[in-house]
Amino acid sequence: MKSIELLVEEHENIKRMLDVVHKAAISALEGGEINVDDFKKMVDFIRRYADKTHHGKEEHFMFKVMVEELGNIAKNLVSHGMLVEHDLARLYVSQLDAALDSYKENKDTESKWAIIVAAGSYEQLLRRHIDKENGVAYPFGEKNLSPKSLEWIEEQTNEFEANEENAKERDYQLSVLTELEKKYMK
Repeated sequence: MKSIELLVEEHENIKRMLDVVHKAAISALEGGEINVDDFKKMVDFIRRYADKTHHGKEEHFMFKVMVEELGNIAKNLVSHGMLVEHDLARLYVSQLDAALDSYKENKDTESKWAIIVAAGSYEQLLRRHIDKENGVAYPFGEKNLSPKSLEWIEEQTNEFEANEENAKERDYQLSVLTELEKKYMK
């Protein structure tokens, strides 16, 4: 199913950004300066690509149908697992954004520590989350959903991807990812 392949491909892009976040946080931990503008670009990528684009497709298409069609097992997996982790990821990103604002104003150790903690928490959560989606949630949905539901997910995903505004956003975010990789992944 192409929509699931696309979600897995998006996970690879998200993991590339997690590598950037990791390197930037390690640099800060080792005494390097925090480039607030770069971290803000990371936050923006996470919010617009990882959350709005990627999690949006999961939540509005795949997970929605899984919960509606597959009963309590899917409800537990999705509602009490994947969606809880999406919300926790949003919390960590909000904490990171707030810590960046604080650091920009004060350049204090407390704010720097908050940046490192929030970035590391987000990174670790998302790495585990991606493994669960790729290894459990997607295969479960693909194996157990009806052909009609799988077709609907495919149609919705194709429509989303064909939208010119969504395509421009995706291309822009991937260019930001490439820019940050060049800077941090030396």
